Amino acid sequence: MKGVIAAGDKLTAEAGAQILRNGGNAFDAAVAAMLAAPLTEPALTSLGGGGFLLAIEKGKNPVIYDFFVDVPPKRIKNPDFYPVYVDFGSTVQEFHIGAGSVAVPGMVAGVYRIYQEKCSMPMEELIKPAVRYGEEGIYLSSMQASFVKLLEPIFTATEEARKIYAPGGKLIDEKSIYKNSDYAYFLKLFAQEGAWIFYEGEIADRIEQLFLENDGLIRKEDLRKYTVEEKDPVYFRFRGYDIFTNAPPSPGGLLIGFTLKLLEDVKLNDYGSVKHLSALIEAMHTTQIFRREYVDRHVHQKDLHLLIEDRNVFEMYRNFFTKRLNLWGNTTHISVIDSEGNAVSVTTTNGEGSGYIIPGTGIMLNNMLGEEDLNPDGFFKWPEHVRLPSMMSPTAVMEDGSLIISLGSAGSNRIRSAIVQVILNYLVFGMDVKTAVQSPRIHYENHTVFLEPGFPSEVIKKIKELYETVVFEEKSLFFGGLQAVTGDFKGAGDDRRGGCVIEVY
Repeated sequence: MKGVIAAGDKLTAEAGAQILRNGGNAFDAAVAAMLAAPLTEPALTSLGGGGFLLAIEKGKNPVIYDFFVDVPPKRIKNPDFYPVYVDFGSTVQEFHIGAGSVAVPGMVAGVYRIYQEKCSMPMEELIKPAVRYGEEGIYLSSMQASFVKLLEPIFTATEEARKIYAPGGKLIDEKSIYKNSDYAYFLKLFAQEGAWIFYEGEIADRIEQLFLENDGLIRKEDLRKYTVEEKDPVYFRFRGYDIFTNAPPSPGGLLIGFTLKLLEDVKLNDYGSVKHLSALIEAMHTTQIFRREYVDRHVHQKDLHLLIEDRNVFEMYRNFFTKRLNLWGNTTHISVIDSEGNAVSVTTTNGEGSGYIIPGTGIMLNNMLGEEDLNPDGFFKWPEHVRLPSMMSPTAVMEDGSLIISLGSAGSNRIRSAIVQVILNYLVFGMDVKTAVQSPRIHYENHTVFLEPGFPSEVIKKIKELYETVVFEEKSLFFGGLQAVTGDFKGAGDDRRGGCVIEVY
């Protein structure tokens, strides 16, 4: 077998699978899929956004590549910044868009850094699937088309956006062929010139001009200052396994570790039992308090990740968790493994998009400065030029240096709850990877428990006695989109967001 790729869409997975078939490694496949995803999953990711990649190589320590977005200075008093509302069915979320919502993008720099350090094929080969999609056109899946429809106010917010996503006045859908020749042209330029073209060259000039004309915050100097950060993952042990996940200033990995460590010695009984769900809810509840009291305002503090090893701090929260027990986060993810045992777990996002396209490139810019989850103290409160924190948490579980499972999820604040539950399903409840990913999920936030259908009614009744409870009528993209591959070459794509797995022989 040459490898397995799990991605947020069939066409994204196929772009990576094509590279695996042609002899590429896991990193080659991941880069090809990352470049294709802005076309195949336009509501979820873009080269105008950012992300994180967890790299696993035989005989080497796992490494996180952090290419998330940076905070630009607030140069003008009233930037172009306004709210839109997205209806998920059982809940409505508010986001802010406009030129003032755009943070300094890191995707292009991240893709290029991974290409330089880990890939085995020329960039001209890695862009081919995406270039073909852009020039010849594709049909969006019905799932991806529904996401575009959900975000229609964003995809039609500017004339440049309408040209790409609503040509002739009609929003793209699964029945119409969708092309983006400007994006294909940019990729060819990128293959020739590298990331320089975006951060210092002609594209940087276009970005600056766009924001000078439209009350945005980014200038060429911000792009020039941008750097990809290579760092050690957060590491912790859980029930005999080694777990590696994203590191601060993004708190997602730290919070996943904290939740799992609370559950380390708890007997969970059967999946879906009162014991299982009460422990999960109270661990999430305790983690949210820990986040509020210790994490949110200190995300840029050195050695923050060591908090989960601080026995005094941890015991205080574990005591609270135990007493509570007695009472009873738009994004896409790609996971790849190759025949050599290299594994990639990479989560990328454009937020919901700002509505603004970099002229002539077909690239929509992010709205990370307008995402409430990423700005817990209010908008425009972060210091300038710091890396914006994120819940994105590419994660790997290993044993004796070998991969057990590599996974990550989309879904804002729901990312960490999805990852925790799939790890428990796979390691503790002994489910196969597909069942572990597709089984019903829960999420706790601000004294409300959200549940997918499929849990026993008597358990739901017990939850309702203690918490505000929202039971969804069907499985929902609200609960994330988790993709996973395992060390024994199995994979799972989350059907909540149209995920797909391809095994390459």
